[in-house]
Amino acid sequence: MGMFDDLRCHYPLPIKGVQDRHWQTKDTPAQWLDQYEIREDGSLWHEDYDIEDRSDPNATGISGLIGMMTRVNKRWEPCEMTGEIRFYGFRDEVRGKGWIEFSAYFVAGKLRELHLIEDRSAETVD
Repeated sequence: MGMFDDLRCHYPLPIKGVQDRHWQTKDTPAQWLDQYEIREDGSLWHEDYDIEDRSDPNATGISGLIGMMTRVNKRWEPCEMTGEIRFYGFRDEVRGKGWIEFSAYFVAGKLRELHLIEDRSAETVD
C-alpha cells in the first residue's frame, strides 16, 4: 500500500459536508505521513520539522526503535509545488463506506484548479 501524507483543505470544496476533513494523498513531495494544508486563499503549506533521536539507548528489541525519528521544531512553511495533488477518503468516515476524491492543481504553490473526480455515496458501495 505504501506511505501517504495527510491533507486538510480549508479552501471551499465543491461538495457540502466534507470540509475540514483529513484527506490522504500520495501526490505530495514528502510521502512520510507529513501534514499539508490548502489554506483559504488557495496556498499550499507543509508542516516542516527537524528529526531527533529520542530513543532509549538501553532498550532492546523493537523497543529500541521507539523515538528514533521524533519530530521536533515543527513549523508551517509554504510549499512551492507545481503539479496535481489528488486527495481522497471515505464518504462515510464512521462506517468506512463510499468514496470521494478531488484533484487540485497548483502552480508555484498556488491553487489554480480544483475538481471533484469521484463521489460514490456510502449507500451504493458495500
